[in-house]
Order: sequence, then C-alpha cells, then structure tokens
Amino acid sequence: MDILSLVHKISRRALPNLGHLHHSRIRRCGLCNRVTIFVAFSEGDELRFCLYCRANLRYEMLAAVIHRMDLARMDVLELDPHSPLRPILRGAKSYLRTYYRPDVRAGTTGFDGATCQDITRLALPDRSLDLIVSSDVLEHVPDIESAFRETARVLRPGGMHLFTVPPRARTRSREGLPAEFHSDPLDPGGVRVYWDFGLDLPEVLKIPGLSFSVIDGPKGHDQRIVWAAQLSSE
Repeated sequence: MDILSLVHKISRRALPNLGHLHHSRIRRCGLCNRVTIFVAFSEGDELRFCLYCRANLRYEMLAAVIHRMDLARMDVLELDPHSPLRPILRGAKSYLRTYYRPDVRAGTTGFDGATCQDITRLALPDRSLDLIVSSDVLEHVPDIESAFRETARVLRPGGMHLFTVPPRARTRSREGLPAEFHSDPLDPGGVRVYWDFGLDLPEVLKIPGLSFSVIDGPKGHDQRIVWAAQLSSE
C-alpha cells in the first residue's frame, strides 16, 4: 500500500471513526520490530496501523511466519506491489512484486518496478518459485480454482503460497449474493469480492498437489488467520 492509497483508505474509512483513536497503543511492531504507536481508526484490526511501516495485524502475522524462513535461498512472488512486507522480502534470493490490471499485458513491468501478473495465468515458468505471498487478494479472484492450480504449477516441490483472506463463517462463492466491494488503490470504484473463506476451506477447495492448512491464528478482534497452500514435496 503506497501513501496515496493509505490516504484514500483513511479518508474513506478512518476519518468517520476518529472516536476509536483512544484504542491506539504503544507497542513493538511484529513486522518492523520498532517500538511504535499503533493508531486505531476502528474497533477491529484492519485499521490499526504501525506509524513506521504501516503494518496491521494481518501483516504482522505474515511477517512472523516469513521471519522463520530461509529467504536467502528462496525465489519469492508477492501479489501486492506496495505491501509493508517489502523490506523483509527483499532479502530473498529473488523477489518479484506484482500488481493486476486487466487492461495491462501480463509480464509488463511498470515504472516502479512492479510487474503485472494474473494469478490465474501467471507469466512464469513451471516450478520457478519457492514462496508466493498474498494478503487479502484471493477473495477478489472470480476463478479461485484456477488461481490455486497456477500456484501448484509455479511452485517447486514443498513450496508454499502464504496468504490471508478476510475471515468468514464458511467458504462459498458470492455469486448470487449482494455485491460487496473493498477499497483498491488502483480503482476508485473499489474491487469486487467474489469469495468468502472460512475454516472449512480445505474441505471445499480440492486442488491436486496442494494441501491447505492454518499456519497462524485465529488472532485479534477479527480472528485473523494465516493460511498456507503447500505443494507436495513428492
């Protein structure tokens, strides 16, 4: 998330909730490891940010898992060009930051160095990655099975797609349900939510070669979870 998208999010969602500022706390950030103020603009965790690195709880949870990995040996793709995880993931053997726009050809590199990629049709060779990271992205993918089949194709044996999604009561397509949109720095109109994900995700999504598991959580007011989709090592 860049500074413009952060300002947009705050103006749209946080300013009406200034009454939550008294929930702000001083503590050490689990991502940047600094003693900081987590400024609260909501009762939940999504709009509680570290003043230094802009991480909220889901990014702290992802960072805790990533810190345990040997990144120097890993080829990594992140489905977010501006996430707070960048300073950590830059320590990988290779690190590809990506964004998605339907009107941009896959593989096109933008002025900021991020590359356009469609998670359902990645412009990458088979078995070319050790780790994929995404945070609150996959709920916006209409064809989620194609997304995870691509995950299985590009990961090396034992590789992992580490991801968060907004927690819901159960896993289901939102087709036929009232439209839901989340804010998007690349689209002022927001981005549509196509999927809900619950703890039954491993029973609902069956992708050959991939196993789904909860790797951290639930934590916090919003009961946040970090999921791992791991490719078989065979």
